[in-house]
Amino acid sequence: MSGKRAVLATIWRVAVVLVVAFAIMAAALTISGQLGLVIAADCLAALALVIALARTPGGAPERGVLRPVVTRSRAAWQRIRPRRAAPAAVRSSDFPAYAKISSDLSWAPVSQWHYDHGLRPLLSRLFEAVLAERHRVDLTADPARARSLVGDDIWPLIDPSRPPSFDSRAPGTDLRTLTRIVDRLEQL
Repeated sequence: MSGKRAVLATIWRVAVVLVVAFAIMAAALTISGQLGLVIAADCLAALALVIALARTPGGAPERGVLRPVVTRSRAAWQRIRPRRAAPAAVRSSDFPAYAKISSDLSWAPVSQWHYDHGLRPLLSRLFEAVLAERHRVDLTADPARARSLVGDDIWPLIDPSRPPSFDSRAPGTDLRTLTRIVDRLEQL
C-alpha cells in the first residue's frame, strides 16, 4: 500500500507543478503577450533545471541500461573539462618565519618603533651572518670595519648597538630604503 501512496503522491506533485506552470505561462501571455510567454517559459525551464540539479545527489545511477550512457558522458565531460589536481593547501601556520618576516616588512614603514622592534633585529642578524661568512668580520666586536663594509648610509639602519626607538609617531623606513638595504646585503 505504501508503494502506491508514494506513486500517487508523486503524480499529485507533478500535476500541481504542471497546473501552476501553465497558469504562470497563461498569465504571462495575457499580461505581456508572446514576449512575456517566452520569458516565463525560460524562467520555468531554468527553475526546473536548478531543481533537478539540486535533487540529483551523484548524477544518473550507473546500473542497468544507463551504465554505457553514463560512462560515455563522463568520458566526454573529462575531455571537455579535465579534472586538475586540487592545489595544495598552504597555510601561513606552515611557515611561521615567513609570516613574521612578511608582517615585519609591511609594518616597517608605519613607524620607527615598528622598524626598530620588528625588522631591524632581523636585518642586523642577516648582516652579521654575511659579514662573518664572506669577510670574516664580527659585527659587534669590530663595528668600525663592519660600518666601512656596509656603508655609512646603511649602517644606522642596522646598527645593533643603537637603542631601539619607542616613538610610534616617527615615520618608519620606506620601501625604497628597505630595497637599498637588501641590495647592499646581497652585494656583500
